[in-house]
Amino acid sequence: MLVSREIDSQHAPSHGGASIYDGDKVIGTITSAGWGYRVDKNLAYGFVDPACAEVGRALLVDVIGRPETARIISHCPYDPENERVKG
Repeated sequence: MLVSREIDSQHAPSHGGASIYDGDKVIGTITSAGWGYRVDKNLAYGFVDPACAEVGRALLVDVIGRPETARIISHCPYDPENERVKG
């Protein structure tokens, strides 16, 4: 299941292909990531096991070789209602 997440790290974004962990178990892969300049957050999208996809769940992601906590968020933090797409 594709989910959005906010990474609790200021030093670097994750990268496509990085692993997503629930404890020591790999449960998914980052598809894309980057700094959300308009919302001042470290963001990433990725696929995870649907059993681990609930909003608010803390998982670990690889950020330049270091595990960092990332919480699943429910929507796009910049345009949660998709209003800009409709414009």
